[in-house]
Amino acid sequence: MRCFRHSVLLMLIGLVAALTAGPALAAGPTLTVTPDKTVLSPALFKEPIEFTSTGWEPDEAVVINLKLPKGVTVKGNPPGEDVGISGGQSDAKGEFKGKVDALTLLMTFFQAAWDNTKMKPDLSKATPLPPGDYTVEAIGFASDKRATATLTLLPPPKKDK
Repeated sequence: MRCFRHSVLLMLIGLVAALTAGPALAAGPTLTVTPDKTVLSPALFKEPIEFTSTGWEPDEAVVINLKLPKGVTVKGNPPGEDVGISGGQSDAKGEFKGKVDALTLLMTFFQAAWDNTKMKPDLSKATPLPPGDYTVEAIGFASDKRATATLTLLPPPKKDK
């Protein structure tokens, strides 16, 4: 009788352990923005904003969008729509790395005008994105998985008089 009780007790402990362990929940993708706080300045051409992300399907196309706050617009982009700022393909481990390229920096972040006579950007007519917190969202094309992070655009330092 004593042996039977021990067997039942061990079976109950095993059952409870199995039920509480259950299948591990699959973690969603992650997204990191580096630097996560920056001033819009020419220094970003030398050291661009970079994205690292994990948790994608192997070899999955990933796009990085900037979600614009209400009232903020980007030339050529319909109001209220996100703006693509990077993209690429995850590796065999589902890891993705990307960066904001020079053209995206010029046309989206600085919103430089284009001088058709000189065939180059005209920064004298730029209307940069305003300082503030911006949500950055990574989206996997095949899986539709999503990850977000925050990019803070800081105001430029005050000039000494």
